[in-house]
Parts: sequence; structure tokens; C-alpha cells
Amino acid sequence: MSITCAIYIRKSREDKDKPSQRLTVQREQLPAHAAAHGWDISIYDDGHASAAQGKTESLKERARLEADIRAGKINIILTIELSRLSRDDTMQDYIAWLNLCADHRVKLATMSRILDPAQHSDWMLLLMEGGFSSVEMKVLRGRMKEGRDQAFQTGRFMGGGCPPPYRFDKAHGIPVIDPDLLTQAQQVWTLAETMSARALALHLGKPLISTRRMLADDRLLYYQALRENPATGEIIPCNWQPVMNAEQAERIRAARRKGHTTPRRSAGGLLSNLGILICGYCRTTYRGFKGQTRIDGSWTNYYGCRGKETKGLCPKTSMVEQSIIDDRVITNLLGTLDKITELKAAWLASKKDNSGPKRIKQLLLEQTRLETKKQRLAAAIADGVIDFADAKTQMAAIKTALETALQEKAALIRAQAQEPNWDVLSAINNIFHKTTQDEKREIIIQAIKQIRVFPTYLIIEYKFPRSIDGTSTARVHLPTKQL
Repeated sequence: MSITCAIYIRKSREDKDKPSQRLTVQREQLPAHAAAHGWDISIYDDGHASAAQGKTESLKERARLEADIRAGKINIILTIELSRLSRDDTMQDYIAWLNLCADHRVKLATMSRILDPAQHSDWMLLLMEGGFSSVEMKVLRGRMKEGRDQAFQTGRFMGGGCPPPYRFDKAHGIPVIDPDLLTQAQQVWTLAETMSARALALHLGKPLISTRRMLADDRLLYYQALRENPATGEIIPCNWQPVMNAEQAERIRAARRKGHTTPRRSAGGLLSNLGILICGYCRTTYRGFKGQTRIDGSWTNYYGCRGKETKGLCPKTSMVEQSIIDDRVITNLLGTLDKITELKAAWLASKKDNSGPKRIKQLLLEQTRLETKKQRLAAAIADGVIDFADAKTQMAAIKTALETALQEKAALIRAQAQEPNWDVLSAINNIFHKTTQDEKREIIIQAIKQIRVFPTYLIIEYKFPRSIDGTSTARVHLPTKQL
């Protein structure tokens, strides 16, 4: 009987000072060691990943290894160190792995020894080794935390991106001032002394969220080469050169506060803030906007994509009058609920096929397989193993297959939902126009799952099938002339 050896490869970022743990070493020496013993090899490579408590969900290959162990496909696991399987300082995850291997008669091996967790003596050795690893991790993390805390308190640069006008100087390990960016930033700060964040965003043609971030309190401290200790409120001097003084920072804060005293304009609509009205292109939610006031004091309310504010201009979306979308959604909703008998028949037809749960499981496995394939392809690209042009075609095919599987899974999950209250739905047509705005919103959210908005049409997705073939969506046309 041949022995199937699972080679598990992982290098934690916390082991960066151990040359023997390098991925290249593991990828060369472990397969050679297994081949020398005549074992059949199956490789599970998690690359650079942490197995700390709360992070094990990122170990995709370890999850695949666990599934193969439970399926009886593995006889022995070979790693550079047994701690590669787990680095959880509570030992809960490590002991769970020992029990899993013991229950399925799987041995654990390094290049120097083989241990069988089903044997009491080997179990004790494995347990002791796990205990030492746990203590080592606690000590290591304690020292790392002390180092970070000390660096923070002494004002050292803690890493991450440097906001303009700074750039990171790799030679000295600190942010340094870029003269060109400084000139641009000073012009913005001068405007910010007399303008609110919203007015400044409109003036500069930038997203509001990025302008607010640029004028946030912690960013103003950063420009002064300061930081605040969140635990004590203490202001700590930092080790880079300031580009702003305290007086200018206070003027910017004052202008920002002044802007916030003005009440925000509200143009709430029937579908506002329900979380179901989204942009068909960027998938950002729509909200209500108030149009310009006319000479007679009237105005028109619109729905618009939040991407225009928070993520830059959404290139294809357009503003649509609220009354147009509201009327078409209500008309389609009431027309759909007018056919309650057909809806019930469609629901029952969707329940006759009991293969849903089984197919969902198959799709979950397919999703895992495709995600793993995508990761391996990305690694192959990074290592230069595969030509980029070929990889691009393969990656597109994987993404298409993954999206198809996700859509089918979502449709099957919807089909497993609880049966709608047909008595309530059948009575809506008679009462809808007599209800208040809030009551109408409650009715809509009970029946409609999502509304995707495009410039000339809507895609309304219901929470139940609309036809006997299981289709739950409706396409509704809009006038072509919009803002």
C-alpha cells in the first residue's frame, strides 16, 4: 500500500528572521525528502500567512488539507516544523489538529522524525512541543507589542502610506517633504481656512470623502509632525518635519465646524435609505438629491449614485427623477402581486425539486476549488512560472466560472427561503394607495430584495419567483432623457 504524504508549506511573517523557514527552502527540501522515502506527494502551500488565533480562515490550503484528511486521502503530513500547522497561542487549534490526525490515523513528520498522535507516548511529545511553541508565541508577541508601543510613544514612523505632501524615504525610514506636493497642499490648506469640506470638494472637483479625510483631526496633527495617544489623549511629537503650524490647523478646524452648522439638504424619497436601490454599474447605493430651486420656489427630487460623492464620478450612471422610479416600481410591484395565484404556483414549483441543498454543497466545493485555482495562478504569475498573456486568459476564465457558480448558489439559497405570507400580499393592491409613506416602504421591503438602476431601465429582483421557470427579476424601462 502506497503512502500519501501531504507536504504543508507555510512561512509566518513572524518568522522572518529564520532563514531555514524560507519558502524556497521548504519548497525544495520537503518534496525531495518525501521522494527519498518513496511517498506519493500532495502539496498544500499557504505561502506567507499567519495562523494566529482569529486568522486561520485565511489558510485556504490548510482547509483543503483538513478536508482531504477527513476524506481518508492522507497517511502522513510533512512540514518543516510542526508549528507550521498551527501558531495559535491558546493551543486550541493545535490540539484540534492532533485529535483530527489521531482520529484518521495520520502521522506527523518533520525532516528529522515521525510521530503518531494515536500513540500515547508520541501524543505527549507533540503536546509538549505545542506548549513550547505557544509560550514562544506569547513571548514573541509581547516583545513585538512592547516594541510597537515604545516606537509609538517616541514618535517614530509606524509604517503605512504617507499622505501628501510627504513621501517615504526608504534610506532613513521616515516621511520626507516633496516640494512640488507641498506647494499644491498649501494652496488647498489656504482654501480650507475659509471653506467647509463640502464646499472645498465642490471647488476642487474631488470626492467629498477624500476631502474630509484630508482635513480630519489626525491628518492635521500629522502635518504638524504630531500624533495623539488614543488611551491618554497625550500629544506626542514625531520624528518627521512639520509642514503646518498649530494656528493654521485651528483655522481649518474652525472652517470645518462652521460648515457643519448648516443643516444638510434632504430629498428623501419612497426608496431612500432602504438599502435596495443600487447603481447597476458600481453597485453603490442610490440616495435622494434635491434639484435646483426654481423661480416659483418649486424643485424636483432625484435619485443618484453615492459613487458620485464617495468614490469619484461613476462614469455611466445618471440622476433620475424620484417620481419616475417610484411610479414604475410601484406599478410593477402591484402588477406582480395582482397575480397571486401564479406566484403561489411558481413558489410550489421551486420547492418540488429537492436537489437544492445538495447542489448548494456542490457549488460551495466548486467555489473553493476555483478560489484555490485562482490563488495558485496568481502565485505562478508572481514566480514567473507562467506567461502573463496566458495567465490573463486563464484568470478571466476562472473569474467567469466563479461568478457563474456564485450566481447559481445565490439563486438556490433564495429558493430555500421561507414561504411568503400570500394572504398579506394578496391584500396589498387594495390598501397600498391608502397607506402612509412609511407603510408603503415597509410593504416594498417585504416584497423586493434589490433594484438595480441603469440609465434607461431598472432590474427589480423580488424575494420570490415571479414565474413558473423560477425567474425572480423584472425589467422596467425608464425615459431616456435624464440628468
